[in-house]
Amino acid sequence: MTEPSPVFLSYSRNDLQAAEHLHAQLEQSGVSVFKDDASIREGDQWLTRLQDAVVGCSGFVVLIGRDGVSRWIGAETQVALIRYFGPHDETERLPIFPVLLGAVRSDSLPAFLQLFQVTTWDGQAALAPTLLEQIRRRRLVASAEVPFEGCPYVGLDAFRTDQARLFFGRQKETLEALACFDTRPGRPTVRWLEISGNSGSGKSSLMNAGLLPLIDQGWLWPRTGIAHWLRIGPWMPGQHPIGMLAESLTRFAREALEEPAEMAQVRTLLEKNDSGLADWLRGRKRDDSAFLLAIDQFEELFTFADERERRSLDRLLATALADDDCPLFLISTVRADFLDRFGEQLPALAGMRNRRGKDWLLPPIGGEGLREVIEGPARLAGLTVSEVCDAIINDARNEPGALPLVENALHWLWERRDGARLSGRVYFDQGQLAGILSRNADDLLDSLGRNGRQAALELLFELVKVDPESRQHTRRRIAREEAERSAGGGQQGRDLVDILSGCRNLEVPHTTGSLRLITVTEEGANGQGPVQSHSWINLIHETLIRTKGLDPEGRPQPYWPTLWDYIEANKERGPERERLERLALDWKDRSGLARLSGLAGGRDRKRWKRLSVKGSREAERFLAWSRWTSHVQIALLVLLAAVVGESFLWTRVNDLPVDSMVLQQRFRLGYAPLPELVGIPPGAFAMGEQDAAFVQRVPDEYRSNVGIPGKSLEIAEAFDLGKYEVTYDELDFYVWEQHRLGHYDVKYPTTAKGGRGRRPVVNISWLEANAYADWLGRRLGRACRLPTEAEWEYAARANSSTGYPWGDEVTLTAQGTEVVMANCRDCGSPWDSEESAPVGSFPENAFGLHDTSGNVWEWTCSLWRDAFDGSEAHCAEAQDSDRRVVRGGSWLVNRSLARSAARLRLAPDDRLSVLGFRVLCASPIPGH
Repeated sequence: MTEPSPVFLSYSRNDLQAAEHLHAQLEQSGVSVFKDDASIREGDQWLTRLQDAVVGCSGFVVLIGRDGVSRWIGAETQVALIRYFGPHDETERLPIFPVLLGAVRSDSLPAFLQLFQVTTWDGQAALAPTLLEQIRRRRLVASAEVPFEGCPYVGLDAFRTDQARLFFGRQKETLEALACFDTRPGRPTVRWLEISGNSGSGKSSLMNAGLLPLIDQGWLWPRTGIAHWLRIGPWMPGQHPIGMLAESLTRFAREALEEPAEMAQVRTLLEKNDSGLADWLRGRKRDDSAFLLAIDQFEELFTFADERERRSLDRLLATALADDDCPLFLISTVRADFLDRFGEQLPALAGMRNRRGKDWLLPPIGGEGLREVIEGPARLAGLTVSEVCDAIINDARNEPGALPLVENALHWLWERRDGARLSGRVYFDQGQLAGILSRNADDLLDSLGRNGRQAALELLFELVKVDPESRQHTRRRIAREEAERSAGGGQQGRDLVDILSGCRNLEVPHTTGSLRLITVTEEGANGQGPVQSHSWINLIHETLIRTKGLDPEGRPQPYWPTLWDYIEANKERGPERERLERLALDWKDRSGLARLSGLAGGRDRKRWKRLSVKGSREAERFLAWSRWTSHVQIALLVLLAAVVGESFLWTRVNDLPVDSMVLQQRFRLGYAPLPELVGIPPGAFAMGEQDAAFVQRVPDEYRSNVGIPGKSLEIAEAFDLGKYEVTYDELDFYVWEQHRLGHYDVKYPTTAKGGRGRRPVVNISWLEANAYADWLGRRLGRACRLPTEAEWEYAARANSSTGYPWGDEVTLTAQGTEVVMANCRDCGSPWDSEESAPVGSFPENAFGLHDTSGNVWEWTCSLWRDAFDGSEAHCAEAQDSDRRVVRGGSWLVNRSLARSAARLRLAPDDRLSVLGFRVLCASPIPGH
């Protein structure tokens, strides 16, 4: 008979003396022992040599003292556990015998070691004969303790890190996934483990209850050389992944590092540049330690995360993983059907996954794994599951979402247990796996009454990201306050959320048991400000909104038909809700007037109201602002209609064209057009027509209109004269102000043929022109009036003695081109004989004045005399009814009357379509 291979003895160096005693007693009982004294030391090949040593043994005895499962013990134990969990045949499993020294408690052991019967020993006395016999026979003994009280099954919810002891059926996969991390020299670097799998395969549970507790205990040391791990998370990306990351970092800094971190500062650093995360971690690096960032439900980045924050997180994580000085390791879970989105939506991480990551696919759990899921927790709680075990395994064998269904059924059966026995009859009567979920979920809804049932379905619908093609509905988290609003609001909403999450604040029939349909988690709200605890609501598992496939007729077979049918009946609301959320986020990021243009229109608001589309608090604010803006717009439209109506009536009453409505509003908004004045210097000039031949050609009856030369005159002091003839805009403003003061006897002048605006005002009497000048003077604080005939001609000539300011011909030839200089009957302008031209349409004279030749006649303040006698240098009294002088010609007269000396006489109350004026300010006049 062949002697069995040695038993491997694992121990800490601080427990060497106890290890010697144990070794001696095992040898005395005939057990061959492999005791590593010095042959295996840390180096390039140490892990391989260690694996070879454990693989070659037929048993594994681990001595655990005050150091606990230290680095070396952990490394050796991992290899032993792989040999235990790897084979399906019980006879091929490696027997493991934990021995505790002194006061070490069994509940301090890693969950995997708690599966085996533990022996307590003082390190010196003789070992119990039964233990020696078990080791000698290499007989595996499971833990016989029944230390667990309460239900050992978690139901639909994923396992938490504090439930590692209850996590069965995936130990082999846990150890395999753990072995993916590697930073040893000469091997491909893996700092990111991405656990993918189908919905219901147990990804989150594997990470939370399988991997993270072992990593916390330093089980990554063999392949990374890092014994101490600082874990951040697990956390889920949600709608604002940068906010979630900032909240997780801040909470970690406060709780694990005792650092008074402020969330706003952390977020600012993350948003500053792509190295924000690496910089934050590098500044908190400790010797022989690394950071492990755990992200659950990575697919939330693809389903409803803010696009800008998703892109930012992509760059932050990729930069940190690529930085060798940043001790970051990443573990994430993602549904396998979202893996194809990495390249398009997370391009930086897609590249990093190829270089420093590993996609590890969690396979569907097999029959043996399901048996462990059922029997393992039963052993801890002392339950008998023989009546249901095989039936559940058979029912779950071809179910893609097996694990949550199994856990839910076991939890429900435990609540209806017969003593310590789970009843097979109850299991079959209820409809087995899918029936238990569907019927009990229906019972829970029915217990709420008609209104409560409808409110619950509406809440559950809000927690679904609807696939319009009904192929891939996914979960979406919402804030608790939004969930309560969806559930009816107020106390009703709060109670309903409590009921669906397992808190029994209301009377609920016993038939519902403790079935939960939603979960409540505490996280940061949106990454703004200090860390705050906010409740988020999520469907407890996607099984509630998934199907087991299609029936022979191609119809979906949902696990819970009630909710599935409700989604189908309302699925058009899903895309509308998503569109509302996108518009709300876009609106939130806008500022200034852009916020107003980004609000919802009336058609969208009506559609959302008709479909009863709800959204986040941001969406509610978006809709509230849209409604408020709509009301304001309506009010403004009413006001505008009133203003337009009043303005239109104003034009009718004052016989003004309709386009004057715009000018009136400009006046109301502060537009105050006043004449632009040009400084005229003092000087002397020869007044009258200087061309004697021209005078001789004029008939005698028109000789006085020529301006027969008189004596030379001197303009002693400078004055300011209007650069242009007074325009309609300027005079309309004057009349508008007079009406505001109650002077309604002042009338708007009749509109000229060419219109108003920048056209010279016409149809205005000498008296009205003087009234305007007086008003202008008061407004400017100066002495303003009409110019004298002498002042007008001096300014018009601008030191010239020719017929026109520019020469003796009505046009000017410059560089061989004839330039039109004025508007008169035969001047060559587009307005000749038709209408006045807008002021400033022709070149200015040497003093900077426009239109002193042609366009419209201009009033002066001088009395008419047939010949110059000195009175042309004075203004007439306003009450004098004698005829006044007008100068400058117009668009209707021939060119001879557009000469600088040409003149006419008109009565003070004459109003003509060719007659306007310009004003003079601050000209001293002797005797006045």
